[in-house]
Amino acid sequence: MGERKLLCIADDSPECRAAVYFGALRAASTDAKLIVLRVVEPMDPGLWSAMGEAMRERMRLEALDDLQKLSDVAWQAAGLAPELVVQEGTLDHQIRAFIDATPSVKTLLLAAAAGRGGPGPLVAAAMRGGFGFGARAVAIMIVPAGLSDEELADLAT
Repeated sequence: MGERKLLCIADDSPECRAAVYFGALRAASTDAKLIVLRVVEPMDPGLWSAMGEAMRERMRLEALDDLQKLSDVAWQAAGLAPELVVQEGTLDHQIRAFIDATPSVKTLLLAAAAGRGGPGPLVAAAMRGGFGFGARAVAIMIVPAGLSDEELADLAT
């Protein structure tokens, strides 16, 4: 059947930790690998060209530091070391490009936010069906907000 990977999108939200925790347990229980992708987006599209290489490298290193903290969550949850990836560009484009370039990604894992702001832009787009996550089909799993680690573990296995 080939290697199967779950792709978890990392951001600064508190729900991201839950998605990585769930993803690590799910990957371990299904003999899959976990990839955690962090996309570093410029505020202005022209910013990358104007930004010095040192500033771009600093942003990349900060993103890797954030990913390392999430890697620790995956390790504590399931003894699993996820693949950590940093991409530069717009979030929707980088998700599509990564899925299209990585045929072993079979599932996209998104964390739903809680509160008045709705579930978050990626979850809302996935629910509307208006935002394709790549040229090929992948399953989309949405991790609900507000669950304890025990509840996440129950859902993941």
